[in-house]
Amino acid sequence: MTVLRPSATREPSKEFVDGALVVHVPLREPQAGDRHKVALMEFKADVAHGRVGRARQLLRRAWLKVLKFDGRPRASQAQQLELTFGGLIDRLQPDVLYAQDPAMLAVATRAADRAKLQKRTLKVSRDADVKRAPARVRTHARRLLIGPVNSAGQAWLWANALERAVPGLAAEALNTTDAKFEFAVHRSATAEQYKSDLRWQWELTAYVLAEVTHVLFEAGKPLFGQRPGQPWTSDAPALDRAGIKHGVIFHGSEIRDPAKHRELFAYSPFQNADDDFTKRLQAANDALRRHLASYEGPVFVTTPDLLEFVDNGTWLPLTVDVDALASDRPVLEREVPVVLHAPSSSALKGSAYVDPVLTELDARGLIKYQRVEGVRHAELSALVKDADLVVDQLMLGSYGVLACEAMAAGRVTVGHIADRVRAQLPAELPIAEATPGDLGAVIERLVTERETSRKLADRGPQYVRDLHDGRSAVAALLPFLGGR
Repeated sequence: MTVLRPSATREPSKEFVDGALVVHVPLREPQAGDRHKVALMEFKADVAHGRVGRARQLLRRAWLKVLKFDGRPRASQAQQLELTFGGLIDRLQPDVLYAQDPAMLAVATRAADRAKLQKRTLKVSRDADVKRAPARVRTHARRLLIGPVNSAGQAWLWANALERAVPGLAAEALNTTDAKFEFAVHRSATAEQYKSDLRWQWELTAYVLAEVTHVLFEAGKPLFGQRPGQPWTSDAPALDRAGIKHGVIFHGSEIRDPAKHRELFAYSPFQNADDDFTKRLQAANDALRRHLASYEGPVFVTTPDLLEFVDNGTWLPLTVDVDALASDRPVLEREVPVVLHAPSSSALKGSAYVDPVLTELDARGLIKYQRVEGVRHAELSALVKDADLVVDQLMLGSYGVLACEAMAAGRVTVGHIADRVRAQLPAELPIAEATPGDLGAVIERLVTERETSRKLADRGPQYVRDLHDGRSAVAALLPFLGGR
C-alpha cells in the first residue's frame, strides 16, 4: 500500500510506516493555465462517466478562457489537489483508491472516471474501508542492495561473494540499464521504469525501506528512480530516516576527472580539453563532485587508479569467476595466434591506436585479429578463453574486468599500466606493458618469444585468484557492513 499525503514542507519525502510506503508530495505551485488543465481533467472524467451535458459546458468554459488569454497564475486548493494528485494517480494506475477526506474523494472519483477511458477498472473506497497492511518483518539481520547499474556484473559477483563469506547476510544486485551484455543480476528493471514508472519506483522504495539494512549506490546514481541530473544523494534522507546505512561505488568514467587525468597519465584520452566528448565528461564529473563533497558515507572505487580522484576512497577490487573462466585451450600453439580486442568504450580504451596496428599485423600474416564490441558477456567469455593474446586498453593507465578475465583464462594479457598504479598493487601484475607508440613491437615480441609469453600467461590465473576472486572485495566491504 502507498499513502499519498501533501507535504507540509513543500519538499518530497518517503518513509515506511506500519506496513505502508508514505509519500509526502509537495502541492503544485499555481501556474498560468492551471485552471484550463483542471477543466480538461474534469472534462475527461465527465465524458467517461456519461455526463455529456456537463462535459460540453466544461469544454465551452475552458475554450472561452483560452480566447480571453486567461493565464493568471492562480488555482484554488481543490484545483491544486487535482493537479498534484490526479496526475500521480493516472501515472500509478492503481487498482484501488482509498480517499481519506471529501476533497481527495472527489479527486479519486474523477481519476476512476478517467481510467474508464483507458479501459481500466479503478475502485474508489472511503477511509473506513481501509485495511492496514501488516508491517514487514526483516527476514535477515543484514540485507544489502547494490545498484542500480550492475556494471560489468560486478554487483552480482560481490553479492554472491558476500553471501558465501558472511553467514546470515543477504545481498542483491539491481540493474536498470537495459544492459545488452546480459550480466547475471538478482533484480532488474527497464530504463523506462527507472526513469518514469512511479509504481515500480515506489514498490522498490517500499521494499528497500522495509527489508534492506545497507545500500551501495553505483556510479553516483539514485536507486528509487532518476530525473535528469538527479544524484544518489537524493535518496539519502529517506534511507537515513529508516536507519539504513549507505555508501557509493564508482566504477570509472563518472569519477575520473579528465583534467586531473591528463596531468597524471601520459597517454590520457582527455588530452584535448576542447574535445566534445571530454567537455561533456568534464561537466558531468564536476557536477557529481559537487554532491560528493558533502556526502558523508563511505566511498569505494573499483580500480586502483581511481584512488587518485577520490579523497579517502577505499579500493573495492573487481571480481571475476576464476573457475568459470578456466580454459583448456593451449596458449600460442597455433601457427597464427589469435589476438582479441573487445573494448567496452573505444574512445577510452585507445581502440583508435589498437585497430590500425593489429590490422596491419593481421595483413602480414603474423596474427589473426579478432575485434568485437557490444557482444553478450557469455559470448565474450568464450572468445577470451579461445584467444592467445588479449589487448585491453592503452590510455587509462590501469586494468579492468576484461584484463582480469583474460588473466584468469591464462591468456597473454596486454595493456598500459602506469607505474604509479603498478606501485599500488600487492603483487607483480602479469600484464605485458604496451603504449600507443610501441604496441606493434610488443605484439611481435610476444608472438615471437612464445615460451616467455606462455610463462607470463601462466601467472595470470593465480594473480586473479589471489586478488580478484571476491575475497578481497569482501574484506573491503566488511567494515561498512559491520564485520562478520
